Amino acid sequence: MAECLGRFIGKLVEKGEFRGLKPSLADQVCSHQQFVDNSIIMGNYFVKDSRSLKKSLDRYGSAIGQLINWSKSFIYFRNTPERRHTKISNILGSQIGNLPAFYLGLPLCQVPPDTFWGALVDKVHKKLAGWQGSLLSQAGKVHLLKSTL
Repeated sequence: MAECLGRFIGKLVEKGEFRGLKPSLADQVCSHQQFVDNSIIMGNYFVKDSRSLKKSLDRYGSAIGQLINWSKSFIYFRNTPERRHTKISNILGSQIGNLPAFYLGLPLCQVPPDTFWGALVDKVHKKLAGWQGSLLSQAGKVHLLKSTL
């Protein structure tokens, strides 16, 4: 089902009904990420896009039988005028979340990338310390590092 939802969101972007995020150096638009039964949808949250997204996802849910619980969903804003927060939240029927927040154990926050990666590297170091990496061969250390990341 998650793959079907991913394709559906991709089609919305292709048709121009929803604009995902396009980082300045990227070639492609990033509109969603999925992890098993969790999805994160990313976009420039314009009121028009929000209405289109809500209408389309409700239509998708009715057709597939997989409804979105909007009251348990959160919307996070970055560089968006305050007056738009409430309007978009009301359209989607979701709660406004506060940053920094965590999604599947990873931080969603407004910090510079080096700060984020520093925290991730510290986390990896703590994991490796518990495994007594000094007893492993070089290949074993590489394998452990890859599996931890």
